[in-house]
Amino acid sequence: MKKWAEENAGIDFAKTAPKQTDMAIHAPHFNHAFLEELGEKELDRRSFLKWERIMHSHGATLAEVFTLRHGVFPRCVDVVVYPDNHQQVERIVALANKHDVVIVPYGGGTNVT
Repeated sequence: MKKWAEENAGIDFAKTAPKQTDMAIHAPHFNHAFLEELGEKELDRRSFLKWERIMHSHGATLAEVFTLRHGVFPRCVDVVVYPDNHQQVERIVALANKHDVVIVPYGGGTNVT
């Protein structure tokens, strides 16, 4: 199959593309009222770090993996929040509703949720 692809489709399997070493993303948008009321004490942590935001902004579809390697995501999450328990998740959802904040649950990162 490989030989056929090389001879008939002109595919060069030895050719490689360099990995993307950086990715530009927008600065996070802060909903100060939401973040203030959310606080920091009850959560395991929250993060505004660039690469943490990038890694929680995509799944594992072919298009998303290609973008991660070669492109720029059109939109990244603004903050990543790590709740410890069910009550914290309920509180995050209630505060997001109160402050008109869009939340996206993140599981294994495969984009099947």
